[in-house]
Amino acid sequence: TLTACGGASTAESVDLREVPLDTILEKAKEEGQINSVGMPDDWANWRGSWAAVSEKYGLTHEDTDMSSAEELSTFETEKDAATKDIGDVGQAFGPTAVEMDVVQPYKASTWDSIPDWAKDPDGKWCISYVGTMSAMVNADRVSTTIDSWQALKDSGATITIGDVVRGASAQMAVLSCAYALGGSMDNLDPAFDFFKEMAQEGRLDAGTYSQERMDRAEIDVLLTWDYLTLQYRDLTKASVPDANIECHVMKDGALQSGYALVINKYAPHPYAAAATVEYLLSDEGQINRAEGYARPIRSDVELPAELSAKMIPDEEYTNTIPLTDNGAVTAACTEIATRWEEEIIPLMG
Repeated sequence: TLTACGGASTAESVDLREVPLDTILEKAKEEGQINSVGMPDDWANWRGSWAAVSEKYGLTHEDTDMSSAEELSTFETEKDAATKDIGDVGQAFGPTAVEMDVVQPYKASTWDSIPDWAKDPDGKWCISYVGTMSAMVNADRVSTTIDSWQALKDSGATITIGDVVRGASAQMAVLSCAYALGGSMDNLDPAFDFFKEMAQEGRLDAGTYSQERMDRAEIDVLLTWDYLTLQYRDLTKASVPDANIECHVMKDGALQSGYALVINKYAPHPYAAAATVEYLLSDEGQINRAEGYARPIRSDVELPAELSAKMIPDEEYTNTIPLTDNGAVTAACTEIATRWEEEIIPLMG
């Protein structure tokens, strides 16, 4: 419902799943604004998506970039004084959002074409795109082809992974490492043994990725989703035309996971949020996502040939490992965050 806990809100109580789409779009235009978290212009073509949403529905848009954990914390903390409408959280955080009771349900008109594993049965979250764990390599600094965790270990390269304690993508990189080296969601030890060794060798970058750092050739290898490495490749080549950048799927730990749309339970513009979800899960919205190299969750959406040609070749995705047990993913990511803080960060000082 739109009524906040405690009864302090005077908003109309409504289940968005029961509102006709025409009414949602009409009321969204009346609201005239959509405020998001964790959906910045430079991530998976959110820039293009927000431009389309603004044009279609006449919405003014603002985003505040946050980690998945911070997004849900913001929903919970602001409550009756909410300023945010919608977020995009790592797959593991979808069930967490439900447990925290900070999201409200909505089912887009394309709901039935989305796999069951990729959505909450009540509509409280829905994955809109997936990524596969990959590496972007500055080949001017690293001579090895990095397409596996073993190749990365043998390369001598410094590894940029990001904020493992709070960031979903960084946590999934650690889980990818576990799978590659014989572990699993229930056995993370191989990954932590790997990263302890890298930290002790001084090969773990304490900083996070930025385009400025990449342009200055300060990063050897970045581990993150394929849609980000490909985008960063393009941006780097635009800034430094002579840069030699390679992107490959981590073929021995090719985890494939998604990001879930969540509508704030206390959203000040709930209809605009629902209209946004409707667009993002439409054919046009899914292709728009792929323009940022993120692979659509809907398999019935055909991508333009010229777009597919710019992606990592399909043959590198032969051994992908879809993560469909959301409860297990959430538990693994929670353990990764805790152990990283306790076991790895002290070694990086």
